[in-house]
Amino acid sequence: MDENNEQPNPEVPDAEEPLFVGEVLDPAVEASLAELVHVPVKAPPVSGGRRILFAMVVVLILVGLGGVAGWLLPGLLSDEINTDETSSISVVIGEAPVLEPGDEPVVAVAQAVSPSVVLIEIPLVGQGSGIIMDTEGHIVTNGHVIGDAELALVTLPSGKRVEAEIIGVDIRRDVSVIRLTEAVDGLVPAVFGPSDELQVGQLAIAVGSPFGLSQSVTSGIISALGRVIPSYGCEVGGGGSAECAGVATIQTDAPINPGNSGGPLADRSGRVIGMNTSIRTDGIAEANAGIGFALPIDTVLLVAERLLNGEPVGTAWLGIRGESPVDGRSGAIIVEITEGSPAALAGLQVGDLIVSSEGTPMGGMGTLRADIQLRLPGMVIELGYERDGLAGVAIVELGDLDSFLD
Repeated sequence: MDENNEQPNPEVPDAEEPLFVGEVLDPAVEASLAELVHVPVKAPPVSGGRRILFAMVVVLILVGLGGVAGWLLPGLLSDEINTDETSSISVVIGEAPVLEPGDEPVVAVAQAVSPSVVLIEIPLVGQGSGIIMDTEGHIVTNGHVIGDAELALVTLPSGKRVEAEIIGVDIRRDVSVIRLTEAVDGLVPAVFGPSDELQVGQLAIAVGSPFGLSQSVTSGIISALGRVIPSYGCEVGGGGSAECAGVATIQTDAPINPGNSGGPLADRSGRVIGMNTSIRTDGIAEANAGIGFALPIDTVLLVAERLLNGEPVGTAWLGIRGESPVDGRSGAIIVEITEGSPAALAGLQVGDLIVSSEGTPMGGMGTLRADIQLRLPGMVIELGYERDGLAGVAIVELGDLDSFLD
């Protein structure tokens, strides 16, 4: 295990490389994504909306009922994140609400985390869960829970129901921020824990509203880290669209089901380490089978901050096609470079093995894709690579996938 707790070959097999980084998927990969898709679970009776069904063995289901930490950017989290004056929000990170969990750690965590978890309803569409970010009424949830809605109805832990306005939705990373339309006393913001401290095998507790059963608590462990899956945007726009991104997730066996989307995954100290997002099933039963995925909280807070600041939701573009080595090495081997792309302009060549991004080791092609697509166009990054046995560093200014595909 490396310093970022990434497991060997963490990508979901059915959605594995070769993949374009921020580019159109090749036909074989696009076909494979039909075996690993997001299927919104509709709450009857519901008309309209999206529902994509495939004849398949395995499916990935977004776990918002009805409507139904991704890869880390180093240095994202500190003791407190203060966004600029535009967003007017700060969140608390690292202060453990549970100092001595005792013989019943799940009980202690449930008592600490549940007051920060809400039920979110989109009338006539569906529902999911949400995490209270601050005392001003900002709540973070999954993008697929909110969808195209202009207003949401939030049930607070006290049972009080309050309308919420939509601040922003990023379907490419599946994160949304909403805000209560009226002041509410006694809101309990969640405490967040940095994703780079996570370990496979540690306790994981999920809180949310599966099937509308609010304040439900389940527990399990972290099964894997850095598991790359296709985002909600892949369902909305298709595998070859700018909306489709690979996202690195926390895999857990803590039971999560439709309605858990947007709710917290917490550690034994009561810190929120992820946001429950989707589950994998056998394609027959749309319920938990012991394989769930949560966005690492580093990713959630990064995207939430962008939405609060009104930053454009774009997808960065590198301009390569690559694949993971099969000889035991980590990294992504470049097999094709688009002429005039950011990768070409930075001097990268076919055959180069990209081993790191901003100092963070890349486990494989899927990991590199998730890292690039979490970033924004115009960002300048350092990519470490190996060429003919020698190490090098390429300075890359990432392009805009939307512009490339236009």
